[in-house]
Order: sequence, then C-alpha cells, then structure tokens
Amino acid sequence: MAVYKGIEIDDALTGSMRHMQGVEDYREVLGKLQAAWDTLALLGQLTGAATEMTGTREAFERLTGDLLNRLGQETRRKAIAELRAKAQTSIDILVRNLFERTADIGFLAADDDIREFLQGDGETREALEARFHEYVQKYSVYADIVLFRADGRIAARLMPGSCEACAHPLLDDARSTTSAYVEYYGPADFLAPGQHLLYAYRVEDAAGECLGILALHFRLEDEMRSIFANLTGTGDSCLLANFDSGGLVVATSSPLQLPAGTQLDDSLRQARGDVVRLAGREYLAIACAAHPYQGYPGPGWCGLAMVPLEFAFERRDSELLKHIDSAILQTVAHQPKLFNDELRLIPQQAERIQEDLNRSVWNGSVRQVDNNSGNAAFAKTLLWEISSTGRKTQAVFEQSIGNLHETVVAALLQNGISRAAFAIDVMDRNLYERANDCRWWALNATFRRVLSEPRVSPEDAVRCGEILRYINGLYTVYANLILYDAHGQVIAVSDSEQASLCGTRLHEEWVGRSLALDNSQGYVCSHFAPTPLYGNRHTYIYAAAIRDPQDSRVVGGIGIVFDGQPQFAAMLNDALPRDAAGQPIAGTFALFAQRDGRIVASSDPRFAIGSTIALSASQRQLGRGGRMADIITQDEHYFALGTAVSAGYREYKTSDGHSDEILALSAFPLGKAGAVSDDKRRNSAPAVGNRARRLGNGGDCIEIATFFIGRQWLGIPATDVIEAIDADDLTPVFGGRSDLVAGVKMYRGNLISVVHLARLLQPGAPIPERVRQIVVVRTHGKTCLGLLVDELGEIPEISRDEIKAVNHMAAAGDALTVGIVEGMRRSEDRHGLLSILASDRLCHRIGCHCETPEAPRTIELAIASRAGPA
Repeated sequence: MAVYKGIEIDDALTGSMRHMQGVEDYREVLGKLQAAWDTLALLGQLTGAATEMTGTREAFERLTGDLLNRLGQETRRKAIAELRAKAQTSIDILVRNLFERTADIGFLAADDDIREFLQGDGETREALEARFHEYVQKYSVYADIVLFRADGRIAARLMPGSCEACAHPLLDDARSTTSAYVEYYGPADFLAPGQHLLYAYRVEDAAGECLGILALHFRLEDEMRSIFANLTGTGDSCLLANFDSGGLVVATSSPLQLPAGTQLDDSLRQARGDVVRLAGREYLAIACAAHPYQGYPGPGWCGLAMVPLEFAFERRDSELLKHIDSAILQTVAHQPKLFNDELRLIPQQAERIQEDLNRSVWNGSVRQVDNNSGNAAFAKTLLWEISSTGRKTQAVFEQSIGNLHETVVAALLQNGISRAAFAIDVMDRNLYERANDCRWWALNATFRRVLSEPRVSPEDAVRCGEILRYINGLYTVYANLILYDAHGQVIAVSDSEQASLCGTRLHEEWVGRSLALDNSQGYVCSHFAPTPLYGNRHTYIYAAAIRDPQDSRVVGGIGIVFDGQPQFAAMLNDALPRDAAGQPIAGTFALFAQRDGRIVASSDPRFAIGSTIALSASQRQLGRGGRMADIITQDEHYFALGTAVSAGYREYKTSDGHSDEILALSAFPLGKAGAVSDDKRRNSAPAVGNRARRLGNGGDCIEIATFFIGRQWLGIPATDVIEAIDADDLTPVFGGRSDLVAGVKMYRGNLISVVHLARLLQPGAPIPERVRQIVVVRTHGKTCLGLLVDELGEIPEISRDEIKAVNHMAAAGDALTVGIVEGMRRSEDRHGLLSILASDRLCHRIGCHCETPEAPRTIELAIASRAGPA
C-alpha cells in the first residue's frame, strides 16, 4: 500500500488519484471533518464532561481510507473500461475489414478477363484498367490495383505511376505461397514512399502456371481515420493508434502527438491500464491484441488507447443518468451482484458508527441533566457539535457511496453503448461488402456472354455453376448464389443441394427491381423476411442486374442469399459484455431490430427473429448514428441497455439510395426489479443535534429524552432514563406475554425485561427486521425495564407550560401518553408532534410487580399541576 496525503491507497492508484477530482473533493471534505474530530476530542478531554470519542474518530478514519480506495478503484476501473472498449474496437473492426480483403484478392486473381489479358488474347490495357476503375467504384477501400507479369513488369494498374517493373519480395511470395493470399505491410518500390498494406496473389492459367501477380493496395489511413472518428467524439482527449508486432505505429488518430512510424517502448506495448509517459506527458493507456475473425488472425497488430492523465477521470455520468428514474437507480445501486460486499458494507459501517456515536452523545446528554456545575452548558453544547459532526461525516459517506454507485452504473451503461455501436458498425460494414459483391459479380464476362445468348446451353449453365461455387468457396457468408435470366428463370446456383431451383422462375419482389436497374452501380436488397430461398427463414438477399457485353440491355441478374442467421449471431455474440476470462456474462443479450421493433437477429432465444420488441420513444427517435443508454425491465429484472442506430459505411446507406434503419441493442443484467429492501433507516432525526429549546418563565423547563418508533416521535423525562444501550445479547422469551416482551438482557448485574414499545403502542405491530436501540428506564425508582426503539432522537429542554396534558379519561386509564408538545416541527422532522410517555405506567401495562402504591407518578403530577388540558 502506498500513502497519499496521509491516506493509505492501493499501489495501482499511485500517481493517478491526484487527477481524480471527485475523489479529491471527498478527501478534502473528510480531511476537514477529521480535523474537527481531533478538536472535539481535545475539548472533551479538557472538560472531562463530553463522551468518549476515540473509538468513533478512529473508526471513521479507517472507513475514510476504505472509502477513498474504493472510490479511486472504481473511478480507475471505469476509465480503463472505456479505454479498453476503444482500443479493442479499433483493431477488431479493422480485422473484420481485412478478412474481406483476403477473399477479394483470391477472387480477383481468378478473374477471366485478367487471365485472358495476360495470355494476350483478351482486352486491351485501357479496357482492363477501366475494369479496375469499375471495381474500385464498388470497393472504395482500395487505393490502387496493380497487375504484374510473371517477370515483374507492370502490365496494368489503376493509378498512373512511373514505375514499369518491380523486384519486390512480395512478388516472389505471391508466386510461391501455398496460402490463399499474401498479406504485406511496408514500403513498396512500385508505390509512393511510405508504408503500405497490400494483398497479393498469383494469376494462373488452366494448368496452374503463373501468368502474373495481382496486388491490391488497401487504403489503410483512410479506413483508420473513419474507425477512429467513430470512437472519439467532440472534446474527446483520447488518443488511438494501431501498432505492429515490433511496436511500430501503423495508424494514429493524432499524427501530431503520435505519428505513424513511431517506435513504441515496452511500457506502451504492454500497457494494461497503466500510467505511462510519452513525450514528457503522463497517460493512462491500454493495449489490446486483435480477436481473430472466422479463423483470420489479422496482420498481427494491436489496438492502443491512451488519454492524458489530467483528463482520464473526468466525470461524464450525468448525461447518461439524467433521464433514468431515481427510484430505479436507487434499486439498481443496491444490487449485490454489481457491488462487492466490501463496497456495500461501507455505508452500513458508517451507519453503525453513527448509531454508536448517537447513543454515546445521547447518554452524555442524559448524564448532564442533573449536572449543576458550570461545565454543564458547555458540555451540552459540545455534545451537540459532536453529534452534528457525526451526521456530517455520515452524510459525506452516503453521498460518496451514492456517487460511486452512479459511477459503476454509468460504466455499465457506457459499455452497453460501446457494445451496441460495435455491433451496428460491424453489421454496416459487412452488408456494405454484400452490396459490392453482387454488383461486381454481375460484371463477370462469362455470365454476361451466357445470358446474352437466345438460349443457355447445358454446358454454359454448368460453367456458370462452377464459377458460382468457386466464388461461394471464397465468400463463405452466403447460403447460395443464384444466377437468373431476364425472365427470372434460374440458370445456375452455387449450392448443389438447391440444384432443383435451376429451371424454375423466381417470383420474389426483389427480382423485378433488380432487372429494372439501369447501371452497373445499382443494386437492390430484399426486405428482411422469410424466404424459401433460405429455408423459409428470415434474411437479406442482395441482387444486381447483368448486362450484355455491349452494355446495351439487361439480360439477367445475380442474387446472393446472405447466410443471415449465423452471420448476425456471430456479430451479436461479439457484442456481448464479457467477464475477465473473455466469456459472455450470464444473462446478457444483444439484438438487431428495425425501427418498428421487429427483431432481425438475437443472441437470446427469448427474442425470436421476426417477433417484435417494444422500443421506447427515445430509441425510436434516435437519428442516424445516434446512441443512447437506459435501464429497462425485462422478465422482472433490470438491464443496462445500450442502443446504437445504423449510420451506414462509406457509400452504403449514405449515398447509394439504400435505406434500412437498424438498431443494435446490447443488454447487461443489473438484478431483480422491485423496491429496495429497507435494510436500514436513515437517521432523519439524529441524536441531540439542532436542539429544540423551549424556555418558560423563570427557566421552568423539563428535559425530555426522545426517540422514534416508526414515524412516531416519543419521549420520556430524562430524569426517568438511565441510558441507551445496544441490543446485542438480547435473549428472547417464549410464552406468556412474549408478544410484548422482546427478551431479557443482563444490565449492570441485573436481568431486565426489554419491551416491544411498538406493540405497547399498537397491539400486533410488526417486529422490526433489525433490532436497534434499547432505552433503559427507571420506573418507581428502580432499574427494571428496557424499551426497544428504532432510533434515538434529541433531548430538548421544554417549558412545562408548553406541555399539554391529555384529557382526564385517558389519564385515568392505561394510556401511556400523558402529555403532548406541539409546534416543534422543523424541515427535517418526520413528525411535528412529540408525545410524552409516563414510564411508571409501562410496568402496569406489562404486568410488572415492581410498582408500589406509594410510588408517585412524577411526570403526571407535574403535567397535571402546571399544564392545561389537551
């Protein structure tokens, strides 16, 4: 443990706690209160009249250290969780994008037009380069496409350049690799100076001989700029980067602070929420390795997120929590699964300390009743101040714990937003590829030639089927690829198990729309609905028109059946909140839903695809790319729910005319819904403080020791009270009048009965779950009785003239109340009426035999002689 400004703190908080403004504020307040305790303790020792406070002061001091540690740990944990989400998302989104590139290179390297061009019997270079332009119009993630001949000479390329030949090792790797692609990052002599991300593969003839090499230049900087922008909002001080296995920065959100090409030291490469130093500035940082996607590990890069330490712990909880019902927030804050026992016990410990202090101060005040020395007034004032300081200390603990609860809940809500945003971003990017695929495959020369013939021969249909199967082998996200003619008749399919479709006519609505497209950039997407082309399950089908070789008319189309269920399930599974072991947390769920609440995909069988989930007005009103969090009730449990609306990706759903607003939802269980168990009562009328003083003529006053039963404010003359004690070691009694007698307790060597005062006042009243305080009273000059009460009140001095006697009928009977005092209501009082009880009557009510006929009823006589009737 380290020491920070006199407080022992966890070593992990060293160097960072001073930047946690919320924790610092509480440390300063508690420090001032601790100084007040020291002063009060010294005054108490000097006067000898005050209560003993050493134990209370030390207990609060220990609890202060525990509290500040917990505040610091949760504040740090929340900041690290937000950084981790950004770092992990930045690299995982990229890996999913690059997975598509590994399929692209394999497909494009097998393109008939490219093969025929290299063999010398195909298109001209200008025509092939125009085809490259057509490709990039659809797959805008590429900056350049370069085709090399087998000897390294450049045969064609998308972007003009002065290089005519290449001797880069990339070409040798592409010629000899046994993998389906070559992935390379670094300088390339056929591109501008700098680092480039390339995908390459050889072009082969029918015999498998290498005709040339095709290379795709990925727009890494452009892609990462988009990813980083989605993860950092306005005013966000977070710095994001990706770095390779050697610690070299390959992409950055801030070229000024952390330029690409920077060599990171080990502290940054291995950061796990550590405080690190970069260019003389301290940061909170975390690095995350990529999660593989469908077996593709990515290029071996990691995500890095870091934020200047002075901005790392800024509180932004209010925006997340402002619309959440306070009662729900209070219930959630007391869920045991969210907060460990040590954290939940802090307010309970503070309350117990305060109860002990209240009892000690209350007893000190009782002892001063018969004290006629000159120190009595000072002692009482000192006791009032002690009680007030205790209340202030407990209030700080309660407020800080409340803020801590909000911090934890806000972190869960923020995580829900992050998970939902990740899911919808992945979905948009995935479906962007589907819109591209159908348009590009519609340009296949074989398809165009075959469908242009008046009649498709069986041999041509077989050839088309082989091409579809090859494509589907590279792009495994499809359940089937369907080629159809201008009448909607199926010519070929990629799934041999659905070969029976060949020769049949498609009647789905998207077919007609696809055949009406008038250019190669157009595509259509089906409604999300069950279809016989997907086993009557829900999915999307993307389609594009196929035009004849002269580009003069539409001769057919290609429909690609997205394998929606497993693909969406995988996306949602990745969006689930996870534990430290990387496993989805029990009870979490994630959904894709349309604006009307119709479910597109679900990670939980309770939410069937095609069914409807009720969305709130706030969710339905979210704009494009909007995000929000809420706490919802589902199956009698509360959930932290993050929602993110589709924003589209590049051209997809932003400028291509396609509209399909999808919401991603990610939910984390918070605990069972319902009211907070009343496991403790607040000391809303604490002992002694804010003393109510009533002075009569000549100072004819009586001091009343007060306490509470529920919301009833009761009192007994302080001269009839010995002291208040705790309820430990109370032995229950059975039989007889056990409905009134709570038990017996040894007190100063004598066995006294302890009475349920609540049941004396109201027969059959419920017994409180937790026994609180016992007020030991003197009846008929003897110590024989204890009263079980909920809380201790104050001990006011009340003018006898202000005590109103009850009427004679009540006074003559068994009524315990012999007088009342009105006009003592204050803003913090639960009840403005103080009822004064006659302690001597208590024995009679419970059948105690200590009463003697000669014993005077002091309070009754006093009230009867000096007060008017009520």
